[in-house]
Amino acid sequence: MIVRFEKREKACGKYQQLIKTALFLLKLCVLPIALYLAWKSVQISYYPPMEQSWRVYEIDLVRLPDSVWLHLLVFLGICAVAAGILKGLDFILGAPGSGSAGGRFFSGDREKLCRCMLFLACVWLALIGFSYIRNHPYYPIGDQLNTTAAAAYAREGIFEMFIKGGYIGMYRQQEGFVFLYEILFSLFGDFCYGVAARFHVVFLLITVAAGYSFLKIVAPLPLYRILYCLMMMFCIPYILYLPYVYGDLPSVCFSMVLFWALAAYGRDLRKRYLVAASVAAVLALLVRKNIWIVLIAVAIGMVLLALEKEKPYPVVAGLCVILAAGAAVGMVGKMYEYRSGFEDDGGIPSILWLAMGLQETDETPGVYNRYQQSVFEECGFEREPASQIGKEYIASRMEEFIENPAYAKYFFTKKVQIQWLEPLFGSLGETAYNREREAPGWISELYYGKLHDVVWKCANYYQNAIYFSILAFVLLSLFLKKAAPLSSTAWIPMIAVVGGFLFSIAWENKCRYVLPYFMYLVLYAPLGVGKLAEVVSGLVGRYLGQSAKRAGKKSDDMAA
Repeated sequence: MIVRFEKREKACGKYQQLIKTALFLLKLCVLPIALYLAWKSVQISYYPPMEQSWRVYEIDLVRLPDSVWLHLLVFLGICAVAAGILKGLDFILGAPGSGSAGGRFFSGDREKLCRCMLFLACVWLALIGFSYIRNHPYYPIGDQLNTTAAAAYAREGIFEMFIKGGYIGMYRQQEGFVFLYEILFSLFGDFCYGVAARFHVVFLLITVAAGYSFLKIVAPLPLYRILYCLMMMFCIPYILYLPYVYGDLPSVCFSMVLFWALAAYGRDLRKRYLVAASVAAVLALLVRKNIWIVLIAVAIGMVLLALEKEKPYPVVAGLCVILAAGAAVGMVGKMYEYRSGFEDDGGIPSILWLAMGLQETDETPGVYNRYQQSVFEECGFEREPASQIGKEYIASRMEEFIENPAYAKYFFTKKVQIQWLEPLFGSLGETAYNREREAPGWISELYYGKLHDVVWKCANYYQNAIYFSILAFVLLSLFLKKAAPLSSTAWIPMIAVVGGFLFSIAWENKCRYVLPYFMYLVLYAPLGVGKLAEVVSGLVGRYLGQSAKRAGKKSDDMAA
C-alpha cells in the first residue's frame, strides 16, 4: 500500500510539473507576440482615409507614425485609474481579509458592486448599440449579400447558388451561416437586416456577460471584472461592426460563451457546462469556420485540464465539444445536399487562400484579389487540379522568400502590421455607406467628417492600452512569484490568440479577421492592468508604512 501511494505521489508530481512546463512554454510563445504588438503599436498605426471611407479595404490604408511617449502616458494613466479603483474599493467597502464587514462609509458587498458595474456596462452598450444601428443607413454587399440571398432563395426552394461554380458551390464554408439565416428569415421575413443588427447588440451584451463570468471563475478579484466592464464599454471597433451582417460578431459571442462554459466545467467537472459549451461551439463554427482555431485551443486546454485534475474526463469532454461542432457542420452540409440535389465537393480548396495570402497586390501583401476563384474557374471547378496549382505556387513563392530574406521580412511584417495595427480593425471601411444615401449628421461625420479622426484616435489609444496590458500580464505571470497561477481552462482563449496570430500570417490579409482574437485579448487585459495596480499599490503602501514608522521613531527619539 505504501509503495502504491508513493508511486501515485510521484505520478501526480510529474503531471503538475508537466502542466507548469506547458504553461511556461505557452507564455514564452505569447511573449514575443505581445512584445511586438506593444512596441509596434506605439510607433506606427494604419489609418482609413476619410475620402475613401466608402468600402475601404486594407489596400487603401495609410501608414502613420505614432507617439511612443503619449501612448505610454495614456497607459500609465489607465494603471493609475486601476490603482485608484483598487484603493477606492478598500476605502469604501473595507479591505478584503481585514475582518471588517464594511468600509469607512457603509457596509458593502464587492460582488454587488461588480454586478452593478456589469449592469451599467450593458445598459450603456445597449443604448449606444441600438441608437447606432437605428440611425445607420447600412446595406450589405459582397459575401453578406450573397449568403443572405442564398438563404432567402433556399426558403423558396431555389438552389442555383449551390451548383458547381455557384457562390455557395464555391464557398461551402458559408453553408452554416446560410442555415442560420434561413431560420432568422423564417421568423422575421427575408432580408431582415435590421433585425440581424438588433441581434448583434444582444450578442454584444452576451459577450460582456460571458467575459465577466469567465473572469469571475479564473480570477475572482472584483477589480478585474470592473476593469473588464470599463474596457468593453469603450471597445469602439466591436460597436462599429454592429450593423455588419456576417458571422464575425456572433462568432465572438459564442466563443466567449464557450470559454465561460469550459472554465466553469474546469472548476467542478459538472456535465451541464459541457452542454452549454457544445451548443456554443456548434453555433460558433456554423457562423465562422476559423473557429476551428478555437476548437484546437479547446483540445489543448482540456488535455492540460486532464493533467491538472489527474482524470481522463476532461479529454473526453473536449472531444465531445469538438465532435458536436464538427458533426453539426457536417449535417448542415448533408442537409443542403439533400435539399438542393447538388453534391458538396468542398468548394474552393483552402490551399488557394494560402497561395493568395502569399501574393502582393499593389504593394500590399495578401489582400483579396479573386485569385482563388479565378484559378478554380480556370480548372473547371475541379478541386484536384486547382489544389495542384496552389501547391506549385506556394512552393515557388517559398523559394523566393528563402532566396531573399529581406523581402520575406518586409512582406510578412507588413502583413501582420496591417491586420493588427489598424485600431478600428476595418470597421469603418466594412460598414461604410454611399454618401448619396440619407444619414443623420453624426453618422456622416463618423465616416466622412471630423468625428472620423476623433474616433480613430480614441480607438488607437484603446488598442495600444490593450497590447500593453497583455504584455504586462505575460511578464508578471512569468516573473511575479506571488502571482496566483491561472487554471488550465483559463488559458484556452490565449492559446486561440497564438493560433490566430500564426493563422493571420498565412491567410488572406484583412483586419476584420483578427478582431475576434483581439476580443479574446481583452479578457486578459484587466489582469495585466489589475496586477500592475496591485504591485504599485503594494509598493506605495509599503513605502508609506515605512515612512510612518520612521516618522514615529523620530518623534519618539525627540520626545526621549
